[in-house]
Amino acid sequence: MALLDVQGLTRHFGGVGAVFELSFSVNEGEILGLIGPNGAGKTTVFNLITGFVRPSKGTIRLDGQSVVGLRPHAVARRGIARTFQIVKPFPGLSVRENVTLAAFLRHPARKDAEAAATAQLTRVGLAGRVDELASQLTLMDQKRLEMAKALATRPRLLLLDEPMGGLNATEVDDASDLVRQIRASGVTVVLVEHVMKAIMRISDRVVVMNQGEKIAEGRPERVVEEPAVLAAYFGKRVA
Repeated sequence: MALLDVQGLTRHFGGVGAVFELSFSVNEGEILGLIGPNGAGKTTVFNLITGFVRPSKGTIRLDGQSVVGLRPHAVARRGIARTFQIVKPFPGLSVRENVTLAAFLRHPARKDAEAAATAQLTRVGLAGRVDELASQLTLMDQKRLEMAKALATRPRLLLLDEPMGGLNATEVDDASDLVRQIRASGVTVVLVEHVMKAIMRISDRVVVMNQGEKIAEGRPERVVEEPAVLAAYFGKRVA
């Protein structure tokens, strides 16, 4: 059984369709890349899975159990965490305090939550910056902070929304290594990303979306050569 199973997922906003009959699954221990041009519907899919938006129709199951209709905090308790395309730290709080807030989901006692936060910050490479204000971090470190916040909820499935956007080549390599380390620790990952170098390096499979629909699925090195994918990214003449 797949860890995450999405079937017929559809969402309309008024008369505008954002996602149409999307179906895919994610196996436990996998890194799945969810890719496509801007406006393809990728972030909407994350919003649907995590309860920020309710589907117009379709099913979303984690380990065979439906999460449709659950609020975001309830989805997080079931074991799904996410980051956001635009980093959202609490700028006036310290790095450790940011992650401690997330850790309260699993650790009601402040002492335990702070210990869990410190452990996750060490995991993502921010051990030396725990007492700094989150607003003082570089973009790369703010993205690491986002990952630490998500990991502090102890997810089984981690949804990463463009964790490498805006990073230089060295930072992309470092972020790719961190994603692989997270997977090696037993967390399944779904990755939305436009940095194709990273997608090709770390994804076991990719699902390609365009205009709300799935147009391809498979191994990254094969999918990127499909005519429909080339057309979506570069125009009909390429196909």
